[in-house]
This record gives sequence, C-alpha cells and structure tokens, in this order.
Amino acid sequence: MTLPGNRLLTDSGLESALAALPPVYAAGARTRLLPLSGGRLSVPEHIHEPLLLMRLRTPLADQALVVSCAQTGAEELPPLVFAPFSGPGTLLPVLLPAPEAEITVAVHEVAAPRCHDQVPEETARGPALAQDRAAELVEGVLLEGVLARIVYLASLEKQRMLRQAREIAACRHVGLAFSGALDSLGRDLGVYRLPDEDDDRYRSRLKIFTSWRLPTPAGLGRALNGPGADTDGNTGLPGGFGVTARFRLVEEQNPLALAICLVDVGPGGAAVRAQVHELLRTVYLLNLDQPLPALVPPEQRRELEDVRQVLTTEVTRPPGPPEVRHLAPSLAVCLARMVRLMRALGDSGPVSLLRAHVEKADPLHELGLGATLGRFGAQRLTAMAAAVDGLARATSELSALAATLVPRPFAEDPVGRWLAEPCGLRTVHPLTDDAFFVSSLPMAGLAIDGPSQMAVAEQAGYQARHRADATWGGLHPLAGEAAHRAATRFSEAGLGPAPAQLTGDALATSLQDLSGRTGVTPPEALAPLVSGHLLATDGAAFAAQVLDVVVLDQIVAYPFTVAELGALGSGEALRGAVAARAGLLLDSGFYSVYGVFDREAQRVLMLAAVSLLPGRPPKPGEAPPAEFQWLVTEVPRPPLPATDDLPLSLVNSSGGRIHAVAQREGLALLVCLGHTRRGLADPYQVRVELPGDARLDREQYSYVMNILETLCPLGIEINTVELRRDHVDFGADAAGDAFPTQDASRTYRRYRRRRDVGSHAERPLNET
Repeated sequence: MTLPGNRLLTDSGLESALAALPPVYAAGARTRLLPLSGGRLSVPEHIHEPLLLMRLRTPLADQALVVSCAQTGAEELPPLVFAPFSGPGTLLPVLLPAPEAEITVAVHEVAAPRCHDQVPEETARGPALAQDRAAELVEGVLLEGVLARIVYLASLEKQRMLRQAREIAACRHVGLAFSGALDSLGRDLGVYRLPDEDDDRYRSRLKIFTSWRLPTPAGLGRALNGPGADTDGNTGLPGGFGVTARFRLVEEQNPLALAICLVDVGPGGAAVRAQVHELLRTVYLLNLDQPLPALVPPEQRRELEDVRQVLTTEVTRPPGPPEVRHLAPSLAVCLARMVRLMRALGDSGPVSLLRAHVEKADPLHELGLGATLGRFGAQRLTAMAAAVDGLARATSELSALAATLVPRPFAEDPVGRWLAEPCGLRTVHPLTDDAFFVSSLPMAGLAIDGPSQMAVAEQAGYQARHRADATWGGLHPLAGEAAHRAATRFSEAGLGPAPAQLTGDALATSLQDLSGRTGVTPPEALAPLVSGHLLATDGAAFAAQVLDVVVLDQIVAYPFTVAELGALGSGEALRGAVAARAGLLLDSGFYSVYGVFDREAQRVLMLAAVSLLPGRPPKPGEAPPAEFQWLVTEVPRPPLPATDDLPLSLVNSSGGRIHAVAQREGLALLVCLGHTRRGLADPYQVRVELPGDARLDREQYSYVMNILETLCPLGIEINTVELRRDHVDFGADAAGDAFPTQDASRTYRRYRRRRDVGSHAERPLNET
C-alpha cells in the first residue's frame, strides 16, 4: 500500500488511464519525459500532435510554485501555478510545442500567506530558484496524440480531488491550517483571532495550546527555548513570535534560616522544660563522654562511636560549667568529618569546641543543634588551602571530599566556610573575633530574642535577629550589603558622598525620641516630600510603628539636614532630588524607603529597609528580601490533634517582630523561618529571567506569560519579577507616558477564554 505522503509521480491518473487503453488506441497516445536541464526543456524533432505538460516532483504544503515558461523566439507564456497542497505528479499544461523547440523555465517559490492567491503577484514571487533546485521540483512531460490530450483532460478532476483531500487533512493541523480552518481550530480551543491578526501570528498563539508538553522543568525549558545551546538563539515557541533571546529558568533556592526558642508558661511549663532536657541528653543527643546505649542499632552505633572517638581525642573542650559534651548526632558527624579533613590536610592545631547543648535559655545552643568553635586563624587556613590540591590528587578516602573544596583568601573568608560547608555544616556564622557558630541546619546565625519564661495571660514581644556579625557591624546581612553598595553609588551617580549611616543603638535612640514627641510634622518647605510620598506626615506615629513592627538591624538611616535639603532646591526640584536618592537606595538592594522628620535635630532621617516599612506599599509581585514567618507548637506534641489552645498564641505570624500571649501552662516551641533573598528562587518556585539587554514588547510579553500560565505545574509558583522589571518595553500610552512596569502584575492578554458550561451556555454574548 502506498501512503499519501509517498505517492509515485505516476499517481496523477494519466498514466493509469493510458495504460488501460486497448492496443489499437494506445498506439496513438504516448508520453515522453523531458527532464529540466540548465533551466531548459528540449523538445524532440519527431513529434505528433504534441502537448507539453509540467509535472510537480515533490508535494507542497503551505507554499506554491509559480513556473514561468517561454519558447525560444516567442513571448513569455502565462505563469503556471502549482497551488498549495498539490501532490507529487500533478500535471499542468504549458503549450503546444514546435519540433526541436527550446523552452526556458524559471521556477519561483511563494510562501504563506501569499501562496493562497490565485496567481501570486510578481512582488510575492521573489527571485527564481537555482537551476539545480528547480530541476528537483519540476520536470516536463510531452504528450503525443489527440487521444492522449483527451485522457489528460479526463484525469484533471482526480488531480483536483487529491489536492483538496490533502488540504482538508492539512487543515486539521495547526502548523498547516490557514484562514477559516485556522479560525475553526481556534474556536475549538477557545482562542480567537485578534483583529487584523495574520495567520502566522495566530498560528504561533495556537501552538501554545495544541503542542503536547508536560509541565516539568525540561518541558518548560523546551517550550521557552527549544533545542540548542545557551549561546544559540531562541528556537522554542517564543522564537516564532519574534523573541530571539533564550530564557533562564532559575530553580536554585535562596537559603532559609531557622531559629528556635523554648518558652515555658507557668510552673508546669518549667517542669516540662526540665523533662525535655533530660530526654534530650539521655535519648536524642550524643554524649561525648559516655559510650552509646546498647539499644542503638549496631551499624549506627559503630558509626557514632567512631565519631565520638574523633571528637574526644582531636577536639578540646573547656571544663565548664556548663559542660560541653552533648551534640545532635547529625552535627557531631559533620564536625568529625571536618576534623578528619583538617588532619588529612596536614593541620595539627587545636580544634576548640567552646559551647554545645545547654539547659539555660540560649536560642543557638538550647536543643544541641548548634555549637560554637574557636577560630582557626589566618596561618592555619592558608596552610590547609595550599594542601588541598595534593590531597585531591591522592587516593585516600578523603580525596573526593578534598576535590570539592574551593579555598578562598583569608580576607574574604576569615572563618573558613570553604572548609566547613562541604563537610555538611550548612551554617558557619562568625560570632566574635575568636569564635564562630556552626550547625548542620540552615540557621545562618538567626536567633529569637525574647523571654524564655512567661506567666499565664502575660503578653511578650519576640524578634528575629542575626547574631552580631563583624562583617556588617551587627546589621542584617542584606542590609549590610545594600548599604555597602549604596556608599559607592552615590558618588557614581553624581549625588555627592553618601550621608553618614545611622544604625544600631544610635538609630534606636533617635526613633525612640521621635516616638515620644507629639506634633512632629514637617515644615512647609518639606511639603513636596510629603505629597510625593517620600516623607511621613506624622513622624512620631511612624517612628512608633517602626519600633513596634520592624527589627532595627534591617534598617539603615541616612540623615539629611534641612540646610542640605534646601540646597537641593524647592518644590518639584526638591522632590525630584530626594526621589533620585530614594531610587538609588532601592536599586542598591533596599526594599522600602521612607523619610521621617526630626524637629529637634532639624533633619530628615531617610529610613532604608530590606523589609517592608509600616504603611508603605509592597512592590507588586516582589517579596521583601528579608522576610520572616513564625510558627508555634507544644512540646511534647500531643499524639492526637489538640483540642485545647496551645500554651503560646501568636498575635501576628509574620514580620521580624511579633507579639505572643501565654494562654495556659505548658512548654511551647517557637520557630522562625527567615528568608534571605538574593535573586534566587523561593521554595516551590521557579524564576524566569532573560539575559542582558533583551527586551519584550507588549505582545511578546503576553505570549510568554500565556506559555507560563499553561505549563505552570500544580503547587509551583512561577516568578516573573525580573522579566517585568528589566525586560518589558510597553512603550508609551495614549498620553505619552511610559507604562508603569513596576505596577504590572496581570498586565497581559489571556488568549484562552473561559467556557461557560451549564444552563447559561447558550446566553447571547451581549447579555450579562
């Protein structure tokens, strides 16, 4: 059986009809093949009642072939048009040739949509194809005899039927359908043609919904970029819509920071706390001074005994109190691995374990999940870094681990994160010049400050703070990084030197003084800043809100005296100058910037925070770089869902500072999850980005958003903040103002309309 796509050139029906003629008639009807050579067809000398036909050698889809013929010494003939979807073997009449005639042939290819014209104009044809390419597409067939002409005329209807059948079959596929057939496919999908939209544009939109793709990382990558290397152009779905750059899918996550705190309520809570610590020491924590209990599985016991042996012989501990001997097993394994690695790198210096599990309130050490170590110093870290290559080339059991080490200079990494983190210590946080904190959990030095004991019905405040880090002077790491960038950008932007920063205790004192005053309203000269939403109307109320909601290590204040502001101008000039400085702080990494007037000091404190300041609008679609989520549960947790209230109830569960109410006696575990966002994805999130200066116009942006909406997996959030902020060019609106991309969230056209199934399905479109 011959498939339609593999038809022979003789399947047009003419050859079959001629072969069926009786011999007496067949002698008067014959065919000759005239191959196209050098752009010419040569007619033989001896011919009888000839008719020259042009035969199509390859099938056509959404393109047409226009063949121009001219007999030597005669005018050019009307063009022959092989219409779209013509099958191989299609025959069209050319002329009645003279014997030994030479006929020149030029073949033009016409692409969609002009290929559907009855006779495409010369402007749509383009240049003639090369002679070799033309010979691959068409050839000449010479008919001889009047009977052969009659048989050819009788076979024309079959040729038309073949072409029509091919067109009907092709119109079922979005890649080949056109005109009304494309509209029909779109109606089935609920995606309608836009006004004045051509077939190619409409087809590209329909391909989003007709292509079979799985909502997986690989499926989304193929849809957005297509095959090819990262340096290639876009060959995915957006490539057909004019997008040339390839998208980046960022799945690497911003690290979370974990902080925990035990809070006992009433005498009953204190008793439970003592029982919990006893249970930790006897069951859950590794005691460095005693062998493991016999009930531990043999394999796990052997592993932990090896760990205990390393830590007791290679690690020094202070005599106490408190005693330094209880560690979480996961932390002990990581510490032992680091000690073995240090010894393999040739280090023989002491490893000092300064603090481990304690019973007293200590958010970093209370549950034995973290430990404090003495610093190694520049000389030891430099010597170990020099020995990494030698150990990596060796064949010892630690060679593979050494191969993953990337040593850094002591000035960039004074605590040796390059050494500790590959050993499984996810937290390596400097505390003082002589000590640093480590944990196998992602704690990043985050701790909860607040009372560890409460009475029933008492209310208390808790705040999440990063323990003092000498790198940023006690600031939140993101606030320190943003302040460092801002210090250099002021001069680079031509705004002069950056104002002196006000942080920590000095900032707290200033805000407390402001919050205790009344009538702290800005002078009339600063009214443009108030109307421009750059300065608080009531400074005392705003300062009180900041102290009540925001942890001050997330804020850097930039003071501007009234005289300095007056030098910047007045009215719109003043507003523009201050707005430029606020924008520079936002571009440096701060999330929220707002000013408060200090009447006593005659200055404006421009508060720049990496979290959301109270009363300020969030950035649409963009979460604050520093964000906290709070949870509380009872310890020990009830075996069944608790029907009673928890010992501790949270008044608010987000923000760096919260309030809690003690409801009944018991022991509560307060947990804080801290986000430190540095341009990566959050858990269960994928970021979609573009490189460099790539730009999307309004329609391309809508196209990409429809792809993402269609392929968004259940339970996964697709973050397009970077696209909207840096790569979308909406042009200008009717008034000539640029589109406010920072406010764009759902500013794209949804292609697929929702269907109304049920009793209202037949309601006319003009009814509501």
